[in-house]
Amino acid sequence: MENISTGLKWVIGIIVTILIIAAGVSIYLVINNYFIRAQEQTLAQTQMINQAEFNSYDNKDVSGQDVINAAMRYKGRPQFAIKIMTGENTTGFYAENTYDSYYKQPASVDGLVDLSDPDGGDPQSVSEMLDITNDDNCTVNTLGRFKSTIYRDQNDEVRLIVFTQN
Repeated sequence: MENISTGLKWVIGIIVTILIIAAGVSIYLVINNYFIRAQEQTLAQTQMINQAEFNSYDNKDVSGQDVINAAMRYKGRPQFAIKIMTGENTTGFYAENTYDSYYKQPASVDGLVDLSDPDGGDPQSVSEMLDITNDDNCTVNTLGRFKSTIYRDQNDEVRLIVFTQN
């Protein structure tokens, strides 16, 4: 009799342990799906917020001071370039950046930026853009009006802003 009761206690203990483990695994699987969904939503919101900062440059008219501010603001952004075309320099020049990324402007407004060729031209620093004695015709008039256009890569990330003086 004693062996039977000891055996039943062991069997009941094993069954209870298996039930507890099964409940833990099922709770983990249910919660894991919620965590994955929350992570995907957070990533989508982060990408939306990151791209929203460029809305002020999406086919908008901006001042020369806004052009200078953009050159300073995005100087340290990787895989990003700013091209500026003034009335005196219609071929344009690039704002200097930390990563030496100067992407060529796509042929069409809907064109994609080619990230494989980051050497689009000679860069100019912000101080050179503000220097009215600049011999390279790379001076940005802070009171001038510029039309801004943004270009994206194949991943829909903004990679180039082109400012054209009106």
